[in-house]
Amino acid sequence: MDVNTRKFHKEYLSSLEASREVADDIVPYWNSLGLDESIVGQMELCLVEVVNNVFEHAYGNNEGHKFEATSYLTNTKDLIVEISDFGQSIPHGVLEELLKTDFIEPLADDPKTWQQSRRGLKIILELSDKLEYFSYQNRNTLKLQRSAS
Repeated sequence: MDVNTRKFHKEYLSSLEASREVADDIVPYWNSLGLDESIVGQMELCLVEVVNNVFEHAYGNNEGHKFEATSYLTNTKDLIVEISDFGQSIPHGVLEELLKTDFIEPLADDPKTWQQSRRGLKIILELSDKLEYFSYQNRNTLKLQRSAS
């Protein structure tokens, strides 16, 4: 964490455990910003989903590939969380398509609902105020924004 700008930034390596490692590092930072407990909990869920997606989709479940986590609070009290990877990018149009689809609640007696593709991204969309995705020179960044006020 950069003490002067109060910005969190750290590099990690992709793995099954990476999402827990990032959450363990970033949640104390969010708490130090005085964020509401419910916002911290919801953004932690989003963070875990994004990092798991990096491992599974950007890096094809392969361990040891670099990704970065950045977070900060803007002057207008918006919490920003950025996860950047250097793997496979999200196919064009996927996020736009998600905005048009309904979330399907998993049902115990209907296995087809258990593995709905893109469920994690749909959760992220529901819990964030704004979601942006951009790729530039082999760097893919998913940027979440959530009002902290």
